[in-house]
Amino acid sequence: MTEIPAYQNPVAQLLTFKEKTTWQDEWIDYQSKFGFTKADVPELIRLTSDEENPIDDDDFADDRSLDLYIHALRALAQVEPETAVNVYLEQLQKFPDDDFLHEEIDGISRRLGAIAIAPFAKALGDTALDNQIRMTAANGLGEIAKSYPESRDTCVEPLIAQLHHYQDQHDGLINSVLIDNLVHLNAVESIDLLAEVFANREIDEMLTGSWAAVQVSLGVKQASDFSPEDLKPKIPEKLLQLQKKLFDIVDNYISLIPPAKPAAKGFGGGSKKQKTKKKKN
Repeated sequence: MTEIPAYQNPVAQLLTFKEKTTWQDEWIDYQSKFGFTKADVPELIRLTSDEENPIDDDDFADDRSLDLYIHALRALAQVEPETAVNVYLEQLQKFPDDDFLHEEIDGISRRLGAIAIAPFAKALGDTALDNQIRMTAANGLGEIAKSYPESRDTCVEPLIAQLHHYQDQHDGLINSVLIDNLVHLNAVESIDLLAEVFANREIDEMLTGSWAAVQVSLGVKQASDFSPEDLKPKIPEKLLQLQKKLFDIVDNYISLIPPAKPAAKGFGGGSKKQKTKKKKN
């Protein structure tokens, strides 16, 4: 068996670095703290994708392994951004259900900016990818546009382009994420397309808001133009159907439960009448 080479300093320092991470954290200046340079890129890439947990301390390995990978990814993004965005998307493909990786999209987008637009746009349009990855890519484009207003039009373009395929995205979630980002970016130029999508009900209004609410958010209508009911989101038809199926299952289950037998009298089944003796005069 070939022995896996150990990590060398400065990358090896991450193995004993115990600082926790969340997507809300400000990133550490890894280059200043650890002295990372482009020469460390190969080992940082290896660390982000190391399937064998490299932490020796068994007491902390499970708790810290995720933080380790996130630290390595963030460090890579600071040292070589173009490589980092591709490594990040590769990791999402390997671990599509990893919520922590998906949550990193905000930080990655804010720090990489325009560098990430083309890779995110490509991922969004790749129907072979897991839908969650594509939605994360859409959110990444939205975050770049908010953080770098000069990139707004370049980010909106692939969001609108993908929404044109709304009829092929039957679960409605991707459509809803696309609309949510377009509304937050005040993409009034997509108003006709949005009207078409809402008319065909290929969305989840619990995420997007109602069509009336979207028009108000985009500034093309006033709230006073609609009734309170119009402004409320409607529960998706598919969710209503699922809810009905669940209720039917419960009702069928209850109907199979035999009725309880009445308790025997004398053991709580009947009411006891208090006998009273008549007083003799």
